[in-house]
Amino acid sequence: MKPMHRLTISTALSAAVATALIAGPAMAATSHDNQPPSPGTANGDKSTSCRADWTAAAILDTDILAHHPDLVNPADITLNADGTVNKIATGSNNGYTSKISTNFNTETYKAPGMFEANHWIAGSTQNWRFPVATKNKLVAGTTITVDLPDDMADTKFIGKLETRAGLNAYMQAWGPREAEYTWNDGDFTATLTDAAKNIWTITLNKGLDANTGTIFQFTGTFPEGAESSTASAKLVGTQFPADGQVCGDLPTPETPKLTPCQVTTVDRTVWSPYSRDINERSKYSGSWGSEEPKWGEANADGWFTSRGEAKVGDSRTLRLYGATHKDITNATLTIKAVQGLKFDASTINTISNPGAGALQGNGFTNTVEGLGDIKVSEDGKTITVTIAHMPANSSFSFNINGTLTGETLEGSPILAPIVLHNWLTGTDSECTVPTEEPSTPAPSDSPTPEATTPAPAPSATPSGNLARTGADTPMLAGAAIMAGLAGLGALALRRRQR
Repeated sequence: MKPMHRLTISTALSAAVATALIAGPAMAATSHDNQPPSPGTANGDKSTSCRADWTAAAILDTDILAHHPDLVNPADITLNADGTVNKIATGSNNGYTSKISTNFNTETYKAPGMFEANHWIAGSTQNWRFPVATKNKLVAGTTITVDLPDDMADTKFIGKLETRAGLNAYMQAWGPREAEYTWNDGDFTATLTDAAKNIWTITLNKGLDANTGTIFQFTGTFPEGAESSTASAKLVGTQFPADGQVCGDLPTPETPKLTPCQVTTVDRTVWSPYSRDINERSKYSGSWGSEEPKWGEANADGWFTSRGEAKVGDSRTLRLYGATHKDITNATLTIKAVQGLKFDASTINTISNPGAGALQGNGFTNTVEGLGDIKVSEDGKTITVTIAHMPANSSFSFNINGTLTGETLEGSPILAPIVLHNWLTGTDSECTVPTEEPSTPAPSDSPTPEATTPAPAPSATPSGNLARTGADTPMLAGAAIMAGLAGLGALALRRRQR
């Protein structure tokens, strides 16, 4: 429960009395912010990991129970001394249609901050106050577009709240949720961007640091005879990722060309400069995205002792490793920093065989044989290690430091994530390259035909007599042979007759 919410009067307050109640520390009480939101209140968080998109909106109504019961939390109904509903106070405590709040937290979702549209009536004045706080840094230039009621005349922007105890003490007294943040006066630029629709743009000139908040307010007339008015605010800006979050495009590794019996892993490591540990380890066999059974990996562990601002030249410590369930020979581990980092060859240390970390617990307990030198390219981008023999269930690892190279996301001061492409390539010891044998014709059931003497080619100049009768040279040859045989037969017959 916020100090200004528990009003106990049944008529509109004068502006002077309302100001005292709103700003005075004596009104602080136990917070009701951990209670469920009203059924009609929506989660206004539409952010991505590096882009804040928050909406806070509310209805200021003189009889919220009658007009919008779905926007009423029963715990926030204020009663007068005689037991009747205090409509003014109840309308102030309820009517939230959208907000950023821990009320929406679940096991898988955590609110990125706090943002809501406080609202109340004091006499003929309506007040719209917007507390905004963030878990992760919002960059300078973040904007909040405030759409106030069109008929709210004499609108004034208040960039600094006057409180007796100071803003931080005042806000933290609201309850445990607000006490999570340090509250400071804001550095704002307020611009009326659409006078006809009463739309304002508030620029956070210095942004907001992580775990801090600020507040601003609008006042204006509440039209006589009106029953309600609405307002909304939309915050948009670049937001630094939380620990464990990654944003931006992530390049994928290529598949190396392999010779017969070679095998390879195709892996990727992703580490946000703002995270304490590795964010993603992707592991594939054969090619990126393959569904082939995984037999090994080439990847990294990493740690960073504190989380905060990241800048070019900052150091990160990595443990790089290769591991295999297959027996492979002539192996090569290749680690390529394709984004955000370069390796420092002078920092190589803690070479472990078998590998350190969780590798042995994951079954990679055997040592490798013939572990070569760890080579770092001149540009610090590529590491290669050759290994003569990696028996089944073997591994090795080594530590090395890297420095942030400072690539940023497009149009943003946020550093791009570290991306490593990793391969463990070798010859599968169980693979045999088949030898090619000379091919032989398939057997046939048909008999082999006897060899024949080809017939002589036809004469290019046939005789005139044969040409006239249509005979050709083969016919002439056949006739000559028959005549010769007939002559020999006649001679033999004469000899037998003698």
